[in-house]
Amino acid sequence: MVREFKAGGRLARIARIADRALKPRLEALIWQLPLLGFLVYFSWFYLVSGFWQLVSSAVAYYYLAAIIGNFSRISVQRLLQFLLELVRYGAPLGVLVIFQLRWDNLPMSLVAGILWYLVIAIGRVSIRIKQKDFELKQVRPLVRWFFWFVSVLPGLGKGPEQFKALRGVSLEIGTGMFGLLGPNGAGKSTMIRIICGILEQSYGKIWINGIDTQEKREELQGLIGYLPQEFGMYENMSSYAYLDYLAVLKGITDQDERAKRIREVLDSVHMWDQRKKKIGAYSGGMKQRIGIAQVLLHLPRILVVDEPTAGLDPRERIRFRNLLVELSATRVVIFSTHIIEDISSSCNTMAVINRGEVLFNGTPSEMTEIARGRVWKSSLPAEKFEEKTRDMLVVHHMRDGRNIRFRAISAEKPFKDAVEESPLLEDAYLWLLRSDKEKHGKV
Repeated sequence: MVREFKAGGRLARIARIADRALKPRLEALIWQLPLLGFLVYFSWFYLVSGFWQLVSSAVAYYYLAAIIGNFSRISVQRLLQFLLELVRYGAPLGVLVIFQLRWDNLPMSLVAGILWYLVIAIGRVSIRIKQKDFELKQVRPLVRWFFWFVSVLPGLGKGPEQFKALRGVSLEIGTGMFGLLGPNGAGKSTMIRIICGILEQSYGKIWINGIDTQEKREELQGLIGYLPQEFGMYENMSSYAYLDYLAVLKGITDQDERAKRIREVLDSVHMWDQRKKKIGAYSGGMKQRIGIAQVLLHLPRILVVDEPTAGLDPRERIRFRNLLVELSATRVVIFSTHIIEDISSSCNTMAVINRGEVLFNGTPSEMTEIARGRVWKSSLPAEKFEEKTRDMLVVHHMRDGRNIRFRAISAEKPFKDAVEESPLLEDAYLWLLRSDKEKHGKV
């Protein structure tokens, strides 16, 4: 019975025109009205217990309200809205009056009335607090306690807010190196996986050369090469044999063409001379370069790398950055990292993301200017250092005899002898994160 009743509602949600949505509802009345009549007869002409008459009448009441509410959702006529409100708030009173006249049991009538209207009030308040624009502070103080009480009830309250990895991210990325900077858990990997088609966004659009990726997912897949933070390879194979195997899987069946393509990608990552060595004998940076080579086999126009320099020593990190810069001359390279030095030394444009929101989008030099006038150098006695710098963000400090020399970020000049310093990209990044924390009230 419940399944058949809901069928009309599902059809109505699918229909786009009101007159089409009305038809299944009218057809459903063929069995809904007889069932409603049976409930009324069963409640007041068959049952002999007053208590069960009330229970059965409550079932009939909610059934009638659901039928009228089903029609009111597709109609703007005031008559239906008025009828729904009349049934919702007047029908319980009518049932209680009939019950009192038949059984002459005033205490039972009062208790049943209080409970019935309390359930109605809880239901209406539950609907209200689940709306997006609801704010408890806007409720009148006289009834605010009741709204709070309903909000904490299991199943009736608003419930925990759904986690959103990204919140309204809007970026335009062109040819060259684009750096995506942010702390761990900021949403960088989620954004990259959505761009690559691994995850599908809940809402919003991603366009590549004016083409919607959701509509042309398969056609655009060949344009993107993705190197995740962690990837596996057959380390008992040489890099040439491994790439040859992958090229076959990617559909490059001609042997001469395959050999030429492998030579090109190994040259591009400066690994041709090491092609005969087993991958297991490579360093971390060399493995990352083979990872890039396997991505380049199908000649992608967009190269996406997620935390590629994590765990590499400084020399390997510099080599890998330089490789990405070379590759970005003819394609889009999206470079996700939490290492600021990688961004400042290689990216043309960048964005800072935190808590799923974009805090900055522009060039590294533009971002550096954000911290202008907020970076200070000073010195304090060691015993006063902790107390005096409590409200500042100390970037680094060093012991100098009995004093401590330090570099800190502050919106205003902290001390009379503090000297303003030229900001670095790291200073601007820390300032953005600090401002974001203050915005969310977590400092």
